[in-house]
Amino acid sequence: MTKVISLYDYPKSSAFYRVRIALNLKGLTYQKVNVYLLKKDQTSDFYMSTNPQCLVPSLSVGDQIITQSMAIIE
Repeated sequence: MTKVISLYDYPKSSAFYRVRIALNLKGLTYQKVNVYLLKKDQTSDFYMSTNPQCLVPSLSVGDQIITQSMAIIE
């Protein structure tokens, strides 16, 4: 069974840009979920349940969530 990979991001985030490059270089398919910081999406109940730090990017693989860009890249 293939696990769904979701990348929660803000398109103007440089950390997101690095993560996206790494995922593409690794050939991983992922779905992008936009978190608009200017609209305060990071403080929504939905996103806070994903990442209580309210930061982007976050990567969800099945029921595991990774919230630091360098950890995601690794």
